[in-house]
Amino acid sequence: MMKKQAALFCTGAVGYSAIEIAARGHTHWTMTLLGGACLVGLYALASAWAARPLWLQALAGAAGITAAELAVGLVVNLGLGWQVWDYSDLPWNILGQVSLKYSALWLPVSLAGIVLDDCLRYRWFGEERPRYNLGLTRKWRWSVRL
Repeated sequence: MMKKQAALFCTGAVGYSAIEIAARGHTHWTMTLLGGACLVGLYALASAWAARPLWLQALAGAAGITAAELAVGLVVNLGLGWQVWDYSDLPWNILGQVSLKYSALWLPVSLAGIVLDDCLRYRWFGEERPRYNLGLTRKWRWSVRL
């Protein structure tokens, strides 16, 4: 279990850093740690909510990532004064630490993270092949196998 979480943490750390470098041109080591923690969190979420629709898992993941970014921002930026980022000039920001405008971008990232997590666990650790409840209607639930 610890090996699995360590592999997911490293994948999330590298993946988040790559996204941030591509988008902003740089990252900070605290964001690398946050990226790893978020993928491990998506693993826990997807495991606990496996029967729930994938879109709902992604929505919960996006909310969790936004909450984690807010928590880290409160400590790193406001508490320690490191000023790693500041969203004060963006609309719908919370204390300058998260912008709800950008939080919407965590939805597709969460979706990709959940699928990536499932695929890695299937390929690397021999877990069950992923199946997804797309939850398009209450009567007819679609399952998709990768």
